[in-house]
Amino acid sequence: MWRVQRFSVSLALLVVVVLAACGGGTSGQQTSTSGGFPTGAAHPAPVDKTFQGCPPTGDGGDAQLNTRKNRIDDGEGGAYHDVTLSTLLGLTWPQGIERKQRVNWSSADRAAVAQDEGIAVRTTGYILDLRHEGTESPNCHAVDFRDYHVWLAANPGDAKSHAMVIEVTPRVDAIRAGWTSSALSALKGKQVRISGWLMMDQEHPEQLNQTRATLWEIHPIIHIEVRQNGQWTSIDSR
Repeated sequence: MWRVQRFSVSLALLVVVVLAACGGGTSGQQTSTSGGFPTGAAHPAPVDKTFQGCPPTGDGGDAQLNTRKNRIDDGEGGAYHDVTLSTLLGLTWPQGIERKQRVNWSSADRAAVAQDEGIAVRTTGYILDLRHEGTESPNCHAVDFRDYHVWLAANPGDAKSHAMVIEVTPRVDAIRAGWTSSALSALKGKQVRISGWLMMDQEHPEQLNQTRATLWEIHPIIHIEVRQNGQWTSIDSR
């Protein structure tokens, strides 16, 4: 009897371990359930193309950064790693990179950022505010094609100084039928689930503790879902 019981317990533990290793993914979108920062995640090279005559490198500024901002690929083989917003807000970066073009980063700083950058992440939070940006180098200073600057926070009453900046880019906006100006504006105050690419924007250290909590961004956003009737619903289908 004792051997049978021991075998049953061992079998149960094995099932638990296997289930934990498999994760709780659904629809090919979720690859992590712990909410912590993923280990062993891929860092696929950005997939991008010329858009409205503007190359991925833009028309000035930091060409390497622009290429990352202008990517349009849909996650790591279509999947995203679930990471809590608090984990993303707690990520660090080497102080020597601030306001410095990537071509001038040291190899150590480049390696430190590369550990986290370019991972397909998915997180939840509340949209505090959003704003249509002015003309910028990633979009070749086009007047008609500009980013949406969005503030995502853990709580609806948080200040922007505690928020993460996430961005809708014209290149992704163009392939998302539901992402109209009115649909995006209606997201203010809503609980959302955001999927996109983790990216370091070293250009705005003056905004820290003022209008952002971190230089890490989700940029670009690839999917936006809102909480409706207890379920996540893509704004593409609204």
